[in-house]
Formats: sequence, C-alpha cells, structure tokens
Amino acid sequence: MKKILLVSVTAISILGLYLWRPWDAKTPVSGSPSADRSSPPHGNLTNSPTAPPTPAVLETPPEVVTPPAITPNDRQRVLDSIDNLEFTLRDFAASLGGNPVGTNAEITAALLGDNAKQIKLPIPQGSSINSHGELCDSWGNPWFFHQLSAKKMELHSAGPDGKMWNEDDIVH
Repeated sequence: MKKILLVSVTAISILGLYLWRPWDAKTPVSGSPSADRSSPPHGNLTNSPTAPPTPAVLETPPEVVTPPAITPNDRQRVLDSIDNLEFTLRDFAASLGGNPVGTNAEITAALLGDNAKQIKLPIPQGSSINSHGELCDSWGNPWFFHQLSAKKMELHSAGPDGKMWNEDDIVH
C-alpha cells in the first residue's frame, strides 16, 4: 500500500512539474515594462538598483482613408441597377418557384441557365460578369446576395471603394 502511495505521489509531482515547467519561465530584461511589473528580485528591496524609466515611444497614427464620396448620379445609377437585378430575380422566382441560392457565382450561373428548367435570363442592365463568373455592380465589385426568405433577397453593392460593410455601401 505504501509503495502504491509513493508511486502515485511521485507521478503527480512529476506531472505537476511538467505542467508548471519552471525551467521554461523567461526572466524579464531589466528596464522592460514586464520587468517593472514583476515581483522584485530576492534580497533587500531598499538596496536593489532602480532602472531608469524607459521613454514612451510615440507611434504614428495609422492614416485614415476616407472612402470616395458617392455622387447622387452614382447612387441613382446603382439603385437602378439594383431594380433591374430585382426584376431578373423576380422573373427567376416566378419561373422556378423561388430565388436562386448559393454564392454569387452559383446565383449568376442559375440566372444564365444552370437551373432545373434551364431558363436563361438576360444579364440585368447596369451589371456585368467578372472573370470568376460573378455578377458585379457598375464599379466592377461582385454583388452580395443576402437571402432573407425563399422569395426575398437583399442586394448589397460594396460601393466605389470595393469594401463591404462600410458607409459607402448601397443596400436594397
């Protein structure tokens, strides 16, 4: 019984040391921020030398990039493109009983005839198809299709900066 207890205590101690790994602890360099916050070295605190404070390093702030402004004409042109795209999606839903689903490229393929009835719809005016087979807005950015229900889809244009989810996006 004592032998089993001794083996168990030894195993637990070894496991504890392995998980704690005091040999892996890194000693902070004197004067570094982590050294200043760590516990003081062994010995009398009044006799330990104090490192001079490190000067604060000023970082240059990142350059703020403002997205290009959308002119009223650009906004209206994209809204007209969205209307045309919605008409195409409405025609698709009327013919096949629901919106096309999938990625932009899959939705574009379905509109162009890769569907159960092989119905081909024209590319909506104001849109184009890029080299990846994606339907794009007038800036050449892929439309983002957000399926709300089987028959309702929200359309997103990334706007002139081409980045989604910022203030120049147009959503309908």
